[in-house]
Formats: sequence, structure tokens, C-alpha cells
Amino acid sequence: MNENVGTATSRNGEATADARNRASEVKDHLRAAKDAATDTVRSTTQQARSWTRAQYSQLQERVEAEPYKAAAWALGIGFIAGVLITTLAQAGRR
Repeated sequence: MNENVGTATSRNGEATADARNRASEVKDHLRAAKDAATDTVRSTTQQARSWTRAQYSQLQERVEAEPYKAAAWALGIGFIAGVLITTLAQAGRR
């Protein structure tokens, strides 16, 4: 009977060590996945920044090349936005 107790304790020790090894492997795997996700987000963010800067630069060049046309567009968009907001505000009061 005492032999079984010693064997069970030995197996529990091995199982605990095995569980710790697996937990360590899972932690390493999760760290690698986190690092990969972080790198992907950083890369995507950098691409978005460079795209936004390029678009802004192009817009600025267009406005500088044709300032009257840009002003007319801005005035038209502002007028339409004002009409829409006024219409929505009046509809909300009813």
C-alpha cells in the first residue's frame, strides 16, 4: 500500500513539472503573438501616417495652384452643410 502512495506522489510531481513546461511554452507563444500583433499595428499606423501626409500635401498643392476654385468649393460645401443642419434642427423641433 505504501508503494502506491510513493508512486502517486512521483506522478503528481512529474505532472506538475509537465504543466509548468506547457504553461511556459504557452506564455512564450502568447508573447510572440503579442509582438507580431504589435509590429503589425505599428506598420499599419506608419503606412496610414505616410498616406495621410501625402494626401494633405497634394491637397495643399491643389489649393495653392487654384485658390479661387478651392474657395468656391469650400463656400458651396459650407452652404450645403448649413442648409442640412438648419433643416435637421427645424425637423427636430416639430
